[in-house]
Amino acid sequence: MLPTRPFLPRFSGLQESNETLREALLSLHQDHDTLRQSSIHLQQLLDALETLLGIEEDSDPFSVVFASLRKVFSFSHVLMLAEVEDSDHKRLDCIISERSELLNSQWPVGALFAKIMSGKVVTTFSSKGISEWDGAETHGLSRESPVLYVPVRVRDRRGILLLIREARSEGFSRDEIALAKRFSVVVSHALATRYASQNAAEGRRLREMGEQLRKSEQMAQRNSNLLKEIVDALPVGVLVQHASGEPLVINEFAEKTFGKHATQLPSAIHPAKGMGSGLSPIHSLTGSLEQDFNQSFEYETVIDGEKRVMLVSSSHAHIFDESLQITTSMDITGRKRSEDELHHRAYHDQLTDLPNRSLMKQTVEWKLLTIKEGEQFALAFIDIDNFKQVNDFYSHALGDQLLLAITRRIQDIIGERDMLSRISGDEFLLLIGDVTSEAGVTKIVDAIVDELRRPFMLEGQEVFSSASIGVSIYPLHGNDYETLRRSADNAMYRAKSAHKGSAAYFDDTMRDALTARMETEQKLRAAIRDRHFKAAYQPKTDIETGRIEGFEALVRWVEPNGTIHMPGNFIGIAGELGLIGEITHFMLDEITRDLPALKQKFGDDITLSLNVAARQANSPDFMRLLLQRIEAAGVGQNLIVELTEEALVSARFFQNDILPSLRQLGVRISIDDFGTGFSSLSILADIDADELKVDRAFIMSIHERPRSQDILKAIESVCAALGIGMVAEGVELREELDYLAQNTKIRLVQGYFFGKPAFPETFLSGSALSNFFETETPVNDRQKTSS
Repeated sequence: MLPTRPFLPRFSGLQESNETLREALLSLHQDHDTLRQSSIHLQQLLDALETLLGIEEDSDPFSVVFASLRKVFSFSHVLMLAEVEDSDHKRLDCIISERSELLNSQWPVGALFAKIMSGKVVTTFSSKGISEWDGAETHGLSRESPVLYVPVRVRDRRGILLLIREARSEGFSRDEIALAKRFSVVVSHALATRYASQNAAEGRRLREMGEQLRKSEQMAQRNSNLLKEIVDALPVGVLVQHASGEPLVINEFAEKTFGKHATQLPSAIHPAKGMGSGLSPIHSLTGSLEQDFNQSFEYETVIDGEKRVMLVSSSHAHIFDESLQITTSMDITGRKRSEDELHHRAYHDQLTDLPNRSLMKQTVEWKLLTIKEGEQFALAFIDIDNFKQVNDFYSHALGDQLLLAITRRIQDIIGERDMLSRISGDEFLLLIGDVTSEAGVTKIVDAIVDELRRPFMLEGQEVFSSASIGVSIYPLHGNDYETLRRSADNAMYRAKSAHKGSAAYFDDTMRDALTARMETEQKLRAAIRDRHFKAAYQPKTDIETGRIEGFEALVRWVEPNGTIHMPGNFIGIAGELGLIGEITHFMLDEITRDLPALKQKFGDDITLSLNVAARQANSPDFMRLLLQRIEAAGVGQNLIVELTEEALVSARFFQNDILPSLRQLGVRISIDDFGTGFSSLSILADIDADELKVDRAFIMSIHERPRSQDILKAIESVCAALGIGMVAEGVELREELDYLAQNTKIRLVQGYFFGKPAFPETFLSGSALSNFFETETPVNDRQKTSS
């Protein structure tokens, strides 16, 4: 309704009429402005309502409402407070704010808020003294800010819309207050729209969550079933227990191992060795729950009537507030059998199944630790005499049968507390556990000696053998295993050198010899390290022309003080210590160094002979290295490698692999010391050799020995037929030389009659070489080489 003014009578004065007209016109202008402003406000309300009706379902209506509010009202912050459920209407929470730090802030309900929530629109120029604003400054709000409070409804709860201006700015007008009352309806509708949208979204979300939950339950059930199938298919047992020991998870394998129920767990298991007095592994596992530690052990159980070995591993786990024990059991029966077999193989001889060297050493060392004062025991070192010849003459298979038969005979003699071991190919070591007297040891040892002398029937053949035995007694002959073994070994060699097939007991004389040997070993090792060796050369002479055709290189150990050791004093020890290879390589170095001077003195076709031991000829690694060094030195055309007949016969590897390579380098092969051992003319047909050296045993006094003459003629005949040259070794007398020159076709001879082995600096001058008619006193130089 438009405002009206009183009617002005015509009879009023002109001046009064003009004044009245001016006031009426001014009033009309004011009313017009009011109507225009009201129309603008109304249009803004209509715009806000229209916008609310057309917003998207998922959009937030407050962004539209706040945009409309800013067109009508001037403010810096806007807050929406709503009653808190179940709070007795004593506080309001901020549910909407353009500033995130104000969200969820709490506002106490005082007299002001109570008045507003009753439906009053209120404005304040300052919030000083208003209890509702206590603490608001901590959120960045100022009490100096004008505030317009508009009551709203938030679903079934009451609320307040706060429009806040900057501090100390102009307050809200009456028109703005009137307009705010109208906007409260718009805001309440916006809240209702928002919550309706939220409820719809929440409904959709709950339905989606329900569907997801249903799918999750299906997936969980599927995974549970799959996990059960997988766990049941595992080749290990899986057991999960509560702290009480009650099984939570147990697969089929674990059921077989532990039983299906907790009450069956202890009784289903046979305690493993070392578990303690009657305590089962499961009891132990359950107890570990309280102690919170992991453990692993082996135990034996019976599954399907068969004894099995299981490996159990348990670990402690905390799932939320619950303590669980996770136990796995694995059947390691097969592995244990393999481990036991490997362990047995590691400590037992594969042929005889006797304890080997390592187990014997451990046994004796344990006995030394546990032996009581006054107790004694003995070690008997048993060496089978001529066992190598048995292998060579018969076969290695028959040799193995002989070792087995020897083992059975010895075991039939010894007692339960004694222990027999095989420590190498033809060597045994016997521990005689209880020694009360030397006579008791002698009785056992003599019985073994006698028993092994009896013939063995093997593969239809009667085989004769014997054994040499050396004995040492603790503590008389040593206080540790190595000393006792070496003492018994030394006594065995004494027995073998005196009479094969006998026994000897360690004594002080042997102790002195053993001490001397130890000193020799140490000095020999130092000599090899410092290269205190030289090559002495003995000539091979043509008895028809008197020309020196070649030399045999013979090793000499020369100490710094000038003392010269012959090979017989150290070659055997070097072989036992595994040092012979280094000496052979050293001799090759000497030959390489001396060859140029010897070629200059005696001609380019001069030959030098290098001795190689049978053990070296059987070693692929050594022979391949020797080939490489010969090729690198370039001495192959002037080199002869000397091997014994036994080395050539037994070293099939040498015949098949090394000999062809030596031929390619121009190296010739000589059979040394022919006539010793199991010499047989028939073996010459199987040996590809260039030269044969007849042993001194045939040459010595041959002019007086018709039988030796016949044998020599036979050897000569075979060599001539095979194209093998001959050398007569050990010629020391003129009569021997005359016989060879007059009755044989042997052209080359070697011996003291022509010259002793000498160092090159001596005989290069000619002073060390005799003529045909110079004689020398024979000297035993039979162990002459590095072999």
